[in-house]
Amino acid sequence: MIRELKEIKKLLSIDWANPSIPTMPSIGLKLMEMLNSKDVSSKEVAELICQDPALTVKVLRAVNSAFYALNTEVTNIRHATVLLGTPEVLKIALTSVLAERFLDVPASAKASAMKLWTHSVAVAVLSQDFDIEGVEEPDLYTLGLLHDIGWLLILSQIPDLYAELSKESGIRLDELEKSWGVNHRAWGAKLSEIWELPEPFQVVTLKHHDPLDIVSPPDYLLFITLANHLAHKIGFAPLAYDIEPIDPWLLEKMRLDKEAYLEIEKAAFEEKVKIGALVNQLIH
Repeated sequence: MIRELKEIKKLLSIDWANPSIPTMPSIGLKLMEMLNSKDVSSKEVAELICQDPALTVKVLRAVNSAFYALNTEVTNIRHATVLLGTPEVLKIALTSVLAERFLDVPASAKASAMKLWTHSVAVAVLSQDFDIEGVEEPDLYTLGLLHDIGWLLILSQIPDLYAELSKESGIRLDELEKSWGVNHRAWGAKLSEIWELPEPFQVVTLKHHDPLDIVSPPDYLLFITLANHLAHKIGFAPLAYDIEPIDPWLLEKMRLDKEAYLEIEKAAFEEKVKIGALVNQLIH
């Protein structure tokens, strides 16, 4: 991975020592830790979330939203963990915390940031459909949520440039990045390293557009790549570049035939409204 990063040329310069480089909120790290722990209790989850009244309100609002369609009103975090399970409540909380990080941009860039964030949530939600036994940790939802943090770096550091990128359409991603001197994959991998995230995050941020460059790509990378493609297909794209058709070799690696893929795509379209509703609940 390090060798690949060093081979990238003619990129815009990023001052990685700049204190304005986006950071991972401390509570976000704690939530991720809990999400990947097998021993966390509902009491611990509730205590952490309830330390932040605003976060508590957002989590409860999301739990009571149409996304979950519960038959009873949930009024406290412990009740939420009973109905949905601690992992799901942790995901809601983490999504809410990271929404603030992704949307903490100048007013002129808010619309672009919102598209990026919605795309990230869509990939996270869609990736859960592939969350099967044997997939490496950390969980697919978190990997999906953070797969595009390279765009977050550009959005936060060079918002005017991101605005220009947003105007581009009818162009392939590699052409778009080359013409503007950016590489969201390499920069996302670097940011993952700065945030001290586990290696799968660096793999996903760097290779979610070209997983088959790796001789034996891990399952989690294939799943995030497919979820990323589906998010674009159903209308949740961070930018307007053209997406490539799904690679038949990717489907073969995932042991999916064309019919199975079309069923997955259909299910993704059916989740579109719910994903939009979840995003709206977590940003207001």
